[in-house]
Amino acid sequence: MVTKNSRRHGVAILFLVMVSMLFVLFMPTGAAFGKTITISILMANDNRQNTVDGLKNVLAEHATKEKHTYVYTVKNADGDRKKLSDLSKEIINAKPDVAISSGGIESDALLVASAGTDIPVVFLSVSSSVNRGIVASMASSGNNFTGIETNDTQLTAKRLWFIRKMLPNAKKIFCFHVPSIVPSVESIAVARKAASELGFELLVAQVESETDIRKATAKLSKANVDVILQLPVAPIDRALGSIIFPKAQAEKIPIFGYGSNSIKNGAFASYAGSRYANGQQAARLVHKIVNGIAPKDIPVETPETLELVINRDLTKKLGLNLPSRVWRMADQIVDIQF
Repeated sequence: MVTKNSRRHGVAILFLVMVSMLFVLFMPTGAAFGKTITISILMANDNRQNTVDGLKNVLAEHATKEKHTYVYTVKNADGDRKKLSDLSKEIINAKPDVAISSGGIESDALLVASAGTDIPVVFLSVSSSVNRGIVASMASSGNNFTGIETNDTQLTAKRLWFIRKMLPNAKKIFCFHVPSIVPSVESIAVARKAASELGFELLVAQVESETDIRKATAKLSKANVDVILQLPVAPIDRALGSIIFPKAQAEKIPIFGYGSNSIKNGAFASYAGSRYANGQQAARLVHKIVNGIAPKDIPVETPETLELVINRDLTKKLGLNLPSRVWRMADQIVDIQF
């Protein structure tokens, strides 16, 4: 005898079977659950760790939901740029499911090492990704790369705008410029145009080596420089805390940087995409690759989160009297002591 309850039970089972079949039919190509996914990460130095942490934390959420196991291998050049070529070759030779470039110079190295392979590479934070030849366009890389374009070169204009708002009496803006590096060339062009529009005099020191940076830094004086604007260039990043900041601090010259690493190394303020958030955002791109989408079919993204960060403690030590409206514009106010 067939009862109403048994009929209802049968209908429920049939419904669940149909839903399951539809899920399998329409799930993304290559999607799978319970996989072990190997990810190799290339880092130029420990400054990239915050971005990498953002990536790992979001991937951990995906792992929990989909029962994946992410196995990480990290290759860190520890500040020695010459190691990046060999480390990138080690990564590609190991044939991971996904290779991660934590920055621009790492992407340059992995671009060469991965040429002729189909190993997906996701970059977490890169300036000038198109013009430096990492990807063909923002819409489609045309190769095995995708990732997060920081737009740091174009944001140079906004940084100068913030300097005008913060320090209305500033006139002379100083930049270290590395002509051999594409983001530096793009940034200095943007800086020249914006400085002219905002009424600044732009002073530029062309440098290529640490020796050049030391010589230019030694000439810095509060008498001829009002603000140092940091361009998004790796050699200047490396020299900021150890070479540039000590002289700037002695002369009481404020440094306007980009991102959290600038703040940690002596900038009184910075404006850029959150590096941690960039890593989180890039995790979504990795997830798409895991589900079978080719990197060339995943458009390069720009940061979803831009932050103005001010180091309150350093502004006091430098004697900067920032307008109250500037403090209200800040996304983060920190107190890092030097």
